[in-house]
Amino acid sequence: MKNLSMKVINSMLLIFCCCVCKLSAQGQNDYVWHEIASEKTKFEGQGWSNIGFNRLPDKAEKTVRDAVLSLSRNSAGLGMRFDTDSDSLIIEYQVDGNLSMHHMPATGVSGIDLYVKNETEWLWVRGKFNFNDTIRYVFSIDGLAKGVREHQILFPLYNNIKNLRIATNKKSTFKILPVRTEKPIVTYGTSIMQGACASRPGMAWTNILTRTLDHPVINLGFSGNGRLEPQVIDLVNEIDGLVFVLDCLPNLSPNDTNTEVEIKKRIRMSVETIYEKHPSSTILLVQHAGYSDGLVDSSRKVVYETLNKWMLEVYVELKRTRGSSLQMLSKEDINLSNDAFVDGTHPTDLGMLQYAQAYEKKLRDIMKKYKSD
Repeated sequence: MKNLSMKVINSMLLIFCCCVCKLSAQGQNDYVWHEIASEKTKFEGQGWSNIGFNRLPDKAEKTVRDAVLSLSRNSAGLGMRFDTDSDSLIIEYQVDGNLSMHHMPATGVSGIDLYVKNETEWLWVRGKFNFNDTIRYVFSIDGLAKGVREHQILFPLYNNIKNLRIATNKKSTFKILPVRTEKPIVTYGTSIMQGACASRPGMAWTNILTRTLDHPVINLGFSGNGRLEPQVIDLVNEIDGLVFVLDCLPNLSPNDTNTEVEIKKRIRMSVETIYEKHPSSTILLVQHAGYSDGLVDSSRKVVYETLNKWMLEVYVELKRTRGSSLQMLSKEDINLSNDAFVDGTHPTDLGMLQYAQAYEKKLRDIMKKYKSD
């Protein structure tokens, strides 16, 4: 009797599995897959062509430190835009690094975000995701009127991305859009700029800015390695930027190497090098936004107050000759609230929004100059 029951159970399981496989196959047959060839596509947020899913070109291997080169393989700030009338999308890809960090979730480190444009507003699309060897997101967009709409995918903040493919409904259209041609806002900085610790790519402040300003932003934030190095400045200088943002102070804490003389020299050198190549562009120097525990830990407060004092002194010095083409975003302008941090250093989504709002206000004022010229 027991053997008979097991046979019945096994038969039922076999039938169930066959049904599931059949339904799965039917579901897959309802879609058309589009392989995204990284060697043929220039993505939003890239300053160079033909660099795959990376943020610096291969030639950087000859000049920058290994840590910078490795971080440049993270796809922070990169993405792609496409038109489709598909009311559901499946996006699959792979990554090489750890899926998450102790203070940043997998959705931010290794996940993607999808937005769809409804007239002039970018709407976030919730995705059902599965993190395995192949990461898979399934999106449903059936609440909007039928028709072709612009979409954008934002890539992982702290991981690479490879083997990207997108599935659309079988009878729908799909067209990858060329990257925008406006002169970009070029940002060079630290882990905060790279995206730590946003819960998802769309909440990194550079990605928020891209949406609110409707303007391309290039993210050259390198976690722990935004140090105003001449080798990186030379690469930054190859991009024809409208505004160059230098937000590196959090990686330049004063010590025996990072002396007042050295830090001031790096700020001055960076500004002068960029101006030599881009005399009509604006450079935005950014002060240290502070630590949330600076009010209770005097040693932490000394770090950002010292750095901000040094930057202000260099800014005042250079401002005499550079005029309005040199601007500064101060700690008071950024004005992070006490609860805007994950670990006292890196912002939460709230902190990222506060960063983006401060930048947006400053950059809108700067960009008015170019619109009126």
